This record gives sequence, C-alpha cells and structure tokens, in this order.
Amino acid sequence: MPCIKPPLSPFGAFVGVTIDDYAEGKATCSIVLKDCHLNNGGRVHGGVLSSLADTAAGAAVRSVRPEHTFAATTDLSISFLRPPTGDKLTAVAEVFHAGKQLYRVEINIFSKNKLVAKSEATFMIVEAMIPPR
Repeated sequence: MPCIKPPLSPFGAFVGVTIDDYAEGKATCSIVLKDCHLNNGGRVHGGVLSSLADTAAGAAVRSVRPEHTFAATTDLSISFLRPPTGDKLTAVAEVFHAGKQLYRVEINIFSKNKLVAKSEATFMIVEAMIPPR
C-alpha cells in the first residue's frame, strides 16, 4: 500500500520545511533558505539544520508508526560537517530501528549535493494528546 504524504507539522510549516518524498520508513524534506535562517555571521543557524533533521525524522517515523499514535522526539544529535552553501537544504531520513516503543532514525542533510550534517534521532511512540488529523 503506498504511503500518503502527511500534512506538515505547524512548526515545520512555520520554519519553511516541505516534505518532498515520502515512503515507508523514509522521508525527504527540504527548506529554501531565507535571511531569517541565518546567524549573525551570515551562515545558516544550527537550529535550522536541527529543526530540518527533526522534521524529516518525524515524517519518516510517521510512515511506519502504529495507527492512531504519535511520536515524540526523545533524543536528537547532530554533527555539522561543513557550512552549507546555496539557498536550499535537503534532509534524507530513514528509520533503521522500529521497536515496540522506540524508533531510531538516521538523517543526512545536503546542500548542493554535498553532505553538510549527519544526525540521529530517537522517537517514542505516545498516545495522541489531540485528535489525529
């Protein structure tokens, strides 16, 4: 059964993330960079890369989590490898462990087809606090 691309989280939409590709256990998200995404030194703020990684990982988990549940990030680590160049970042996330309660995800972030950051995230499956959309 094909995965139907989910709506973006309100935070992801606020930051400017889009879901470009969505499949079972995988998601590709991107963000077109604007001045508001830069730090005082004129480079992409690390929080933007972290938010992109978290959003992409959450989308990947969403594709495989049990129906009528949600997932909450319990851990996110990121290594910044080089400063991004260009005006777009792309994150490729893949679930590599899907347990009963915990899901582990690997995320690679690219800028102009060069790897600029690597991230890993852990998500816990939780009951919905609000009705599912």
